[in-house]
Parts: sequence; structure tokens; C-alpha cells
Amino acid sequence: GLSEIVISHNPNEGVKGADVIYSDVWASMGQKEEADKRRRIFEPFQVNDALMQATGQKTLFMHCLPAERGVEVTDSVCDADYSIIFDQAENRMHAQNAIMLFLTGN
Repeated sequence: GLSEIVISHNPNEGVKGADVIYSDVWASMGQKEEADKRRRIFEPFQVNDALMQATGQKTLFMHCLPAERGVEVTDSVCDADYSIIFDQAENRMHAQNAIMLFLTGN
């Protein structure tokens, strides 16, 4: 079927029926002075057990890593069977290696 991208300001509504929830850190390198402000703003969007259950189905969790556990995602979500963050990281390494080989003409 067709895929759908949903943009929502309500995390529980936004994840309904989601096949995957993908998260990232709230403050990247060079933005650490904004970390407290961003934490307050994004706190309702933390990926936790309740948010994963709000999908109403078996949903995968992805994160580009490194994750700030307890901030944008809880330990229980990172360590759950539906979390594929470490497979994702391993696959990223292989994809990056393939890109390097392509760019160097090998």
C-alpha cells in the first residue's frame, strides 16, 4: 500500500498506526548550550513505553545514535525487542563503506 507521513504536534496522535518511530538527539554537538531549553520543549515527545503502546500495533524503534538515554528515549525502549538501533548502526557502517568504495572508484 501507500505510505503516509504524518506531522503532528501531539505525539500520541502522531504515532497511531506507525510502522516505525525514528528519533534523534534533541541537541546536537555545538548546541549543548540550548540543551535545557530543548529538553523542556521536546519533553512531551520522549519515546517511552507509553508512546510505543500508543501506536496500537507492533512498531519498530530507530535512532541514528548516539542516544541520550532518559532524554529523547528511555532505556526500556532502547533495549526492547522492537528496537533495531544496533542493527541500524551496523548497516549504516556497511552503507558508508560502500559509498567510500564507489567514490574512490574501487
